Amino acid sequence: MLVELQSGATTSRRLVQAALEKAERCAAELNAFAAIDESVLALAIESDWRYAGGLARALEGIPIVVKDIIDTAGVETRYGSAAYIGNVPRSDARVVRDLRNAGAIILGKTTTHEFAWGVTTSSEAFGNTLNPSDSARIPGGSSGGSAAAVAYGAVPAAIGTDTGGSVRIPAALCGVVGLKPTYGALSPDGVFPLAPTLDHVGLICQTAEDLIVLAGALGMNVTPDDSWRDANVKRTIGVLKVPSDVPVDPAIWSDLSTVVERLRHDHNLMEVETRLDEAYSIFANLVLAEGGMIHFSRNSSELIRQSYGRETVARLERARMLSIDDFARAQDARRQFSSKIASLFEQIELLILPTCPCTAPLIGADDVRIGAWSGDVRKALMTYTAPFNLVGYPVVTLPLPRRAGALPAGLQIVGRRGRDRDVINAAVQFQRLVSCNSATS
Repeated sequence: MLVELQSGATTSRRLVQAALEKAERCAAELNAFAAIDESVLALAIESDWRYAGGLARALEGIPIVVKDIIDTAGVETRYGSAAYIGNVPRSDARVVRDLRNAGAIILGKTTTHEFAWGVTTSSEAFGNTLNPSDSARIPGGSSGGSAAAVAYGAVPAAIGTDTGGSVRIPAALCGVVGLKPTYGALSPDGVFPLAPTLDHVGLICQTAEDLIVLAGALGMNVTPDDSWRDANVKRTIGVLKVPSDVPVDPAIWSDLSTVVERLRHDHNLMEVETRLDEAYSIFANLVLAEGGMIHFSRNSSELIRQSYGRETVARLERARMLSIDDFARAQDARRQFSSKIASLFEQIELLILPTCPCTAPLIGADDVRIGAWSGDVRKALMTYTAPFNLVGYPVVTLPLPRRAGALPAGLQIVGRRGRDRDVINAAVQFQRLVSCNSATS
């Protein structure tokens, strides 16, 4: 899209007009939008003027959408909750301001689970967001609207948030690319917090190459690394043999194994015995504690009971039962888990594993069955993503090549803390290798 704009093959006005039309259809068909800003055509005209004058910025004229948990000046931001209907922020979140300064055009706001506290992007107040691959299924969450909009083709990129997998889960279930950067790499200023020690601002794109452009425009050091193109440079990559007590669907594991064998030609792959079993319970306790502190400090118990959705109210009631001792124990367990993961990454440069152990569950399903295992949807979808929020490591999810007719699934690439550039460059290389292999098979 940038190339077309730079070459003059198209104009920002045409792109934005087409994106607005697709967004309207996406809103009607998938309920993926909380708001669409029709006034942005004026900004597109300004971008075309900048191209003509040689003043184009890094994202000039590119339409992008932003999750409705992130403040946008002058555009209603409900945080996915009926309690905030009519809330219009006076200023942009830091990430939105950076996007605008880079020339991006904020087309609208995408749907989220209430306060980003869930994995289905279902809402009593605003209806369910649907998966573009199968409208009977969830898109994942909580950035479900962002992933659905990109997968639908309404926009090339979206901004989401990821506290326990909320960018990576919907990206995987909708068949697009998602990045959870290193903790703190993108500022959360102006984002409604869920659990501040776990919250990450993240990116959703159609391709891994798009991540380089978008992340770079937001100030991250992610320039292309030529060493990833050098066949003589082999990386040490770990593959989790048995990730946790939640098993992987056999079809997903088979497709992942095909990718692993392809990567084995170019890198040093090793099976890793480390397990992630304890991470989900640590994460769940921390989110309850931190989420409770956020909401009870911002709103009265009466407003919460009257205006929040039933699911969020129930979670906050559980949060009341936690003590500071519970929080301290969870943080101690987190430190032990972080030490274990740090030891693992002393042996490897990257780690690969499924993003989710299953494909998108049906809307309204409370439980997921994978082989003999049965458990709630939240645990099933977050077991392989939440561990890396605990440690703050960068992770990209790529669409996993599937057999014909199979629903989308994702492959996670995890890197060392602060090595976002490695993870994104690996994602670019892996996507090219897998695409070439698929084309010739």
